[in-house]
Amino acid sequence: MKFANIRWVGIVVLTLVAIACGLWGGGDNQVDVALVRAGVVLRGDTVLATTAGLILNVAGGASAMIGLAVGAMLIMWFAGRRRDVMVLAATLIGGRLLIEAIKILVRRARPALDVHPVVTHSLSFPSAHAGSSMIVFGALALAFASPRHRIPALTTAVGASLLVGASRTLLGVHWPSDVIAGWAIGVAWLLLWWPALRLAADEPQHDVVGGHRSPRIEP
Repeated sequence: MKFANIRWVGIVVLTLVAIACGLWGGGDNQVDVALVRAGVVLRGDTVLATTAGLILNVAGGASAMIGLAVGAMLIMWFAGRRRDVMVLAATLIGGRLLIEAIKILVRRARPALDVHPVVTHSLSFPSAHAGSSMIVFGALALAFASPRHRIPALTTAVGASLLVGASRTLLGVHWPSDVIAGWAIGVAWLLLWWPALRLAADEPQHDVVGGHRSPRIEP
């Protein structure tokens, strides 16, 4: 099966996973409740767990994601990759808007099983930390890593997002289904934008003259 077909199958499957999490997760789901309670117990047993969760909470928060995105786009801009800046901006902004739209549509309340160690303002489903970190980390890996380094870069990006998402349930501010849906939406969105992001990294970078790339010469 061609990768293009696998990509669309992946998008459909991940979308169905997110829908299932939205329909059957939350406070009425015993697994969700049990895992949030387990996080409460773990935080009570060790300060290290709470500290790690708070650090990951900041690392995957809106300020960190915006900072990474702006920094990456500035690097692209000054390297003469003006078109790639537009692709990256569309991927990141569009992904965040999608997550916020789903939050408004589903309107799931956050867990209230204990006092949260962090302040929350938005709705619970899906986790923006999980979804946005997957999109930002993954998009940067695709846009900057060469084909030879793409698998290690994507592995690192996914691993970092998994840690960020898991910290949200540990801190008691998201149901696990919120986090799983965030990851699923993030990966599906990356697969949708994969061709454009991959092209940005695959194109050879030439010396910049007058703010433009030199013409690409095919062998």
